[in-house]
Parts: sequence; C-alpha cells; structure tokens
Amino acid sequence: MNSKTLLVLLFLTLLFLAFSGVASASTPTLVLSRQSAIAGQTTLTVYGYGFAPNSVVTIYLYQNGTRISQPYWSVTTNSNGDFVASISIPSYLATSEYTISATDQLGNTASATLRVSQPQQGSQYSLLFNLGYLVFFIILLFFQPQIQTFMYRSQIERAVSTLDSIEKEAVDMVKSAAIQGGASQQEVDKLIQDALETFTIEPVERDPVGVLSRLDHILNIRNIRSKGLAKRIAPNYNGAQLSNFEVSLEAAWATHFIAKVVKHFYLVARKTNNFYLFLQLSMQVPMILEIAKIYKRATKHFLLGVPIGDSIGPLVALNLLNGASMQEIEEETEYGETQLDGRKVIVVKAKGPGATVGKPGKAIAKLVEMNSGKVSLIITIDAALKLEGEKVGSVAEGVGAAIGDPGPEKYAIEEVATKYKIPLDAIIIKQSEEDAITAMKKEIADSVPSVVERVKRKILEQTSPGDIVIVAGIGNTSGVP
Repeated sequence: MNSKTLLVLLFLTLLFLAFSGVASASTPTLVLSRQSAIAGQTTLTVYGYGFAPNSVVTIYLYQNGTRISQPYWSVTTNSNGDFVASISIPSYLATSEYTISATDQLGNTASATLRVSQPQQGSQYSLLFNLGYLVFFIILLFFQPQIQTFMYRSQIERAVSTLDSIEKEAVDMVKSAAIQGGASQQEVDKLIQDALETFTIEPVERDPVGVLSRLDHILNIRNIRSKGLAKRIAPNYNGAQLSNFEVSLEAAWATHFIAKVVKHFYLVARKTNNFYLFLQLSMQVPMILEIAKIYKRATKHFLLGVPIGDSIGPLVALNLLNGASMQEIEEETEYGETQLDGRKVIVVKAKGPGATVGKPGKAIAKLVEMNSGKVSLIITIDAALKLEGEKVGSVAEGVGAAIGDPGPEKYAIEEVATKYKIPLDAIIIKQSEEDAITAMKKEIADSVPSVVERVKRKILEQTSPGDIVIVAGIGNTSGVP
C-alpha cells in the first residue's frame, strides 16, 4: 500500500470519529434528582442535556406506556441545549412505576423511570390526632370549670325532668284510685295537692324530758289527720282499702318531696352558678333517682294491697298462731295465744290486711302488765336493711327490740322489759330498701319457715314449761290478714 492510500484511510477514519463524537454529544439525556417519590409530598428536580438549543421542552408523565394528560411541564433549554426543571408529583397518582419523558420542538426525546408511592395514612392521622389533642388540651386548660359546670348542670337538668315524670306517674296512680273511691272530679287535684304539701314538725329536743311522749302525741295527731284526709279524698273507701289508699298517698308524697328538694337545690346552684353545688348534686342524683323510682313502685303496690317485704314480721306471726283467734289490744294492733310444749306464747302483730304498722310497742307493754310482769322472754321479728353483698331473705339473730319506728314504740318495749328484767331477743330478715316497700320477693317469703323454727328454738332453749313468752311480728300488714 502506497503513502497516498494510507493518507486517504487516515482521513476517512478521523472523519468517522468526528461525526461519531458529534452524534454522541447531541443525544438527549434525562437525569432525575431521585428515583422514588411520594405522591403529593415530593418535589423532583429534572436535569436535561443534549436537547436543541433555546428550544421549549415539554415534560410528560407516562404509566404503562399511556400518557397522563395532567399535569405536564414546559421549560426552555439554554444555548447548550440543557435545562433544569422542578416538578411536583401530584397527590392523585397511584402507587406504581412511571416514566418521565421530555421532548423538545425538534422532536428530540429522553426519558427516565420514577417509582411513585402513596403516603402512609398513619402519619397523616397521627399528625391530625396530635394537633387535635393539643387543641383539646388548650381548651380544657382554660375552660375546664365552665365545661364541667355545663356537664353537671345538664345531668341535673335531666334528673329534675325525670323526677317530675316520676312524681306525675305516682300522683296519677293515686288520683285514679281516688276517683274510684268516690273523689270529686272537680276537687280531686286540689285535695291531692294539699295532701302532698302536708308536713310534720318534730318536738323540741333541747329539753329531752318527755320528748318521746311528745313525739308520740304528734305522731298520733298526724295519723288522725292523714286518715281524715284520705277519707275526704276517697269517701267510699273503708277498712283495708282506706288504709292502702292512705299509705299510697304517703308514698306519692315521698316522690313529690324528693322532686321538690332536688329542684330547689338545682335552682339555687343555677342562680349562683355555683360549681360545687352542681358537683354535689350530680354525685347524689343517681341514688336519689333510684329512691324516687322505688317510692313510685311502692305507690302502685300499696294500692294493689299485696304483701310487701316489710310484711315479713306479721307473716311470721300469722304462721306461729296457726289459725288461732285474735283480738284487738291497741289501735290497729291485735294479739292471739298459742301453746308450745307447755309455754304460753302470745303473738302480737298489726291488724291486716290493710297497710298499717299498728302500735306493737304499746301492745307489748300492755300485755306484760296484764300478766303482772311475769313474762320470761320477748322476741321481736322485723325486716332490716341489708348491706350490699348480703343475700336477700337471709336471717340473723340478736338482742334488743327489732322495730324501726321513730321512737315511741321501741321505747315502750325497752321500758317495760327493763322494768321487769325481761330478756329481749330479736330476729331480722335482711332486704334492701326497695324490697321493704315493694311486692314481697320469693326469697323473703321463703324465709318464713326458717324464722318460725328459730323462734320455737329460742323459746324452748330459754324458757321452761309454764312460762309466758311474747312474740311480736313487727311490720306493715299490707296483704296480710
């Protein structure tokens, strides 16, 4: 090969290399500042090289070869055909791989791959939760007393409304019974309202001498007035019906009194906007509501004339007598006699089947005096309030006079027992306040045989043949003959 041929080949090689370099330098290239992004949160920087100088470049997003119409971005290259663009990744893009493609006005195109993912929901929720908690804490810090006062006030307002409804239901039951008993349609509302507003003033206690006799006197007057008012409201009722109506009127009086007192303290608290009054009322309202509901149910059961929990004492007395005849010894109080292994057992109870408790204390005192004090044992049987957790109808024994009157009847028993040195034994049947004044539960009625056996055991163990024993079944005789 001669020198001319070598020169031609060298020239062609250099020319090819020159054109190859130019072609390589002018191929568009796209570079991303990051290979992954979070939709709605990432701003991406796109670098472009090798595009037409001073040309408008349009940037598009593609998913699986399909162009996404929105968004797109436009940028102008510099004199070298390069550009830098910032693009925000839209929040609506689903988690997937996307292609970012850039095309200039001459059709030169370059692309790069970007992985897009949706933000984790937990982080957003956590941020919102923390923000909400902060706002709540600030509100609580500055407005806590007002918020608590509003809450307590709302609770008490609902309670007052409920108590009004309870009172109305109880009074309506009494009104219906009064009309059946011959009450005047024109006067019944006023007469019942007058009965609901009655009150009793206890005697002065600063001079204790004779306080129980004075209290007994006031209670006697109260009973006379109460019976007279019941008869005036329902003139056709007599005997047991009148007694039941009278006691149901007292139960309705209790619902009225509770509603009136709670409303009074609520209005005082609202008038003074006193947070502590609202607080104390709100703490007691649940128990008060329950007591009011109990008295409403008691109103119904007294009108029906059914045995109540407090009738357990008279019911035991009736079983001890086993059909023996009875005679009245005190107002609404009677006694009968039976024998137990040579002992004379005198049984005392209120006179049923009307709702009354009689005067068992005075009856016992009179019976002791009638027997010249020669009584070997006095046993009283009565219902007693149980503690929470104790079983309804459970029986317990003790000493003393088991009677829940305001004082005079219990005093009469204690006084005569002390005078003649007579032992006082007591048997109680445990029950709740609700059980005591509503229809007798089976558990309470089932305790009768056990109590009768306990009474007999006490008599046989503590007395001798020929002795006299007085047994008093204390309690309300509603539904008990």
